[in-house]
Amino acid sequence: MCKKNRHSANSVIPHGEWSGNFNYPDTKGLLNLNDRLFSIKRFKEKRWCYMGIIHPDIIFGCAVVHFGYISSAFAFGFDRQQHKMINHSLVFPPIGQVRYDRNPENGICSYKSLRGKLILTHKKNAGRSTIEASFYLPGRSLKADIEVIEPDDGISPMHFLMPMGSSRPAFTTKTAGLKARGKIILNKKTFDLASKNTFAVFDWTNGFYPRETFWNWACGAGFADDGTQIGFNFSSGVYENGLLENTVWINGTPCKQEEIIFTYDTQNPEHPWQINSKDDLINLRFKPEGIRRANDNLGIIKSKFIQPCGSFEGSIKTQDNLCIHLSSVGGVVEEHFAKW
Repeated sequence: MCKKNRHSANSVIPHGEWSGNFNYPDTKGLLNLNDRLFSIKRFKEKRWCYMGIIHPDIIFGCAVVHFGYISSAFAFGFDRQQHKMINHSLVFPPIGQVRYDRNPENGICSYKSLRGKLILTHKKNAGRSTIEASFYLPGRSLKADIEVIEPDDGISPMHFLMPMGSSRPAFTTKTAGLKARGKIILNKKTFDLASKNTFAVFDWTNGFYPRETFWNWACGAGFADDGTQIGFNFSSGVYENGLLENTVWINGTPCKQEEIIFTYDTQNPEHPWQINSKDDLINLRFKPEGIRRANDNLGIIKSKFIQPCGSFEGSIKTQDNLCIHLSSVGGVVEEHFAKW
């Protein structure tokens, strides 16, 4: 059903992809990083950990981002019934407020300050990750206490070590189709999350990227029409010169995909988006329900993005011609330009 991995994580090769365990103590060796605190490489590397929650009533996302010379954290919650978005986004020097451990399976990525906190904890041996978020502004409070777990039949993350030019690699781990349970509070409205209908996505990245980067991204997770548990992660604009991170998870099994094409109205991103693969195995239509957006210019860094939340419909075919139909699988899409 799915393409085989290109190598084992235990083999010694410059780049590659594999599923299952990470199998390394951290990413320093993979990225050829030394232990000097103020090396030039440390100021050029990018790190982020994103976790998203998809539920019939709410779509939630959060991330800790570390660029060496500057850091940020964000958390948002979109009430799908009332079509209301609450978003918190902070940018700050990476001194004393941020922690980013270099292992996607075990460790902590966190931000703490007087404005709020976001703590993402990963415990592979315990079979779970946790999200603890607390941000407050008048009329915009957001709290989350969530446990992310594997589905009953398990799930295999995909790991990618990719060439990015100038002998600088990037590493990323992706998983879509995890389960979640816990609680999210937007202002005074509480969303109780049960694992039977709450899905999670995970993106952990550490590497070297071009100073100016533009990409599209889409991820989603839920149940297909026939009850199959489905998850997917697609991107375009970053990795086309090397390995592609495009993956569909079918009942926890990752299936690599070919190049993805995003078609949408940049001036009217609230209109439907089309997501197709060049080999026609992926044919999805995304219907936005609400949009998170920003246009930040801080001189040395710029970030302009639109990130609609909503649902996917369409079909996903496997290499052996199994066709999976989707009517309403929640998720997000994104257009992002970064000067970082």
